Amino acid sequence: MKTEIVARHPEIDETLRRYVLRRVRSAINRLSTHIKNITVKLDRHSAKQADQRNCVIEIRIDGQAPLIVDSAGPHWLSAIDQAVESAARAVRRQLKHTLHQVTPLQLLKGQHAS
Repeated sequence: MKTEIVARHPEIDETLRRYVLRRVRSAINRLSTHIKNITVKLDRHSAKQADQRNCVIEIRIDGQAPLIVDSAGPHWLSAIDQAVESAARAVRRQLKHTLHQVTPLQLLKGQHAS
């Protein structure tokens, strides 16, 4: 599973990048055999009243459309944590749905539904 972090702000340092990698790996580790790659985009937007930190996670699963999860918060850690937890739930849901489409005969033959 390849994990890429994309950020364009100087406040996103190596410590924050390591935190993102740890959170993603711990939340999605058991599911990683089905995942091709993960891209985490960290961005900062200034709304009229507050400065928002955004975390967008795109997950590519073999043979599936990409899953995209977006979270925003006043702090990097809260935005990252919310996005990672949402992404892990989305991956579990997607894989559960995919496994329900596999028939018992396909499992015996070692084939999966497309």
